[in-house]
Amino acid sequence: MVTHTLLAARSTRSAASAEVGLFYLDASALVKLLRDEPESAALRTFVADGDMVSCELCLVELPRAIRRASAQEPRLPLDILLARASELLDALGLLPLDRGLLSSAGAITEPALRSLDSIHVIAAVAVSPLDAFVSYDERQSAAARLAGLRTLAPAA
Repeated sequence: MVTHTLLAARSTRSAASAEVGLFYLDASALVKLLRDEPESAALRTFVADGDMVSCELCLVELPRAIRRASAQEPRLPLDILLARASELLDALGLLPLDRGLLSSAGAITEPALRSLDSIHVIAAVAVSPLDAFVSYDERQSAAARLAGLRTLAPAA
């Protein structure tokens, strides 16, 4: 079953034709939208006029990444970043994780690909056609390219 926000992203794409890009963002990209990192400005510009999708895995990954970053850099405003993460998650089209998707992710033959990365790759394939799979993880991007996805990492 596809979530309401993912259906909205697809219908927006259909209604706006090829002028609106559809981008799958993994957690490495989504975190750059929440806090300022060297690639953040370029990524924000890149996705500004597009629809963004991901999978429900981000419901765990984003808050965990923010909490890790805040523990390493106590000056980061944890409450503000968590609020931004909640707003971003509400704005994304999120593909649900189901048994079939998880089984497919487990079946990827690339031995070096981490579990969560394989879930993102399979989720992006399920959402296709996409204009780009956006990730700052080269190993994951390589697996996405092998799966037939166009990959981008703005300003990387």
